[in-house]
Amino acid sequence: MPYRSRLNSIPSLRSTPATVPAARYNRVRLALRRLENPLRIELPGLRSLDVILEDDVWVIVDRELNDIPIVAWTGFESRSSLHTPLRCTLRHYHAHAGAILDTALNALDRILSQRLAKRG
Repeated sequence: MPYRSRLNSIPSLRSTPATVPAARYNRVRLALRRLENPLRIELPGLRSLDVILEDDVWVIVDRELNDIPIVAWTGFESRSSLHTPLRCTLRHYHAHAGAILDTALNALDRILSQRLAKRG
């Protein structure tokens, strides 16, 4: 079952407009096509947190708490070209979700780049 359907039943604490850089979005899309879809990645340095990537939702979950969401990117808008950033909605499910965002996204970028490079 897609994680997206689970998010619909969990209220978020806060929802804000966000922008995903084109390079990050393209890297995730490529990984979903070449590696696995959906794709689950353990985030090193962030105790018990994983990121689940699907076509239309990215969510950081706590695997020790039955995959409860911490933060999610949803509602990705269409874009006009590969180099333009993508607008989406950032939904916070934990009071301190913002504190881990940079660390989580940097780890995600690094891990996806390594896995895609190995894949060739």
